[in-house]
Amino acid sequence: MICYLCRQGIPDDQPFYNDHGQYVCKPCFKDAPRCFVCRFPGRDLRLVKGLGLECEFCRGHLIAPGAELAPLLAPLAPFLAPFGVQAPADLAFRWLPNRALRELQTEADLPPETFIDDFLRYAYPVYYHAGALHLLLRMTRTTFVVYASVQLAAAHLARAAGLPDLRGRTPFHSFARGWCHWIGFEAAGRLGYDLEWRQLRKWPELGAQGDFERFQAMARFQKPPQMVRTVRANLGVLARKHLAPGSGPEPLPSGATRP
Repeated sequence: MICYLCRQGIPDDQPFYNDHGQYVCKPCFKDAPRCFVCRFPGRDLRLVKGLGLECEFCRGHLIAPGAELAPLLAPLAPFLAPFGVQAPADLAFRWLPNRALRELQTEADLPPETFIDDFLRYAYPVYYHAGALHLLLRMTRTTFVVYASVQLAAAHLARAAGLPDLRGRTPFHSFARGWCHWIGFEAAGRLGYDLEWRQLRKWPELGAQGDFERFQAMARFQKPPQMVRTVRANLGVLARKHLAPGSGPEPLPSGATRP
């Protein structure tokens, strides 16, 4: 094996890094700067302002400003509909630097992100707020699709309740966020996107995923149609109790069908 960076042979007894069909020896990998998205220590890393370094393998193959996003969202509608989610058709898209996107979701004092995993630990790369999906400057297609399913559900519930987003500390907010997070988790599993499925199982932290564990437990005993009925009833009660008068008491439509 030849190291992609130093072009020297890698000894058989030496650990190495392998990605994109290339090998990097341990000495080179140890101190080399690496790509924000894939962690690969490329030979042609370039700085994306507001994000981090991007390698030659990721360049041009990621969802980024200028991408046509509507065709990627359209196939999600049939998946979301059985969960009572009607994805808004008039959403705008806003591309934000990682710090601005994170601060839209949490005010916690957190260290800067070296890699996308550091960001995902505390925030979503796609986030619904005030009529728009706010997006990380670079992400894979699978990341976009899975996390967009979370936030399309969030957009539906937030709009129905008259809220700019689902950020909040009331039981309504936590319950609604957990439901949306579980929908995305379910989408990742059904699509076979194992990386995103594992990410959503444990991240983001700081309460961003709300009562997600409640829905994990519920799914062991209830089929999706039963879950939808339970969620619809509870959201109505929680909205009337914890939101301002006039907020939507029934954020889920009654015509939900089985996935």
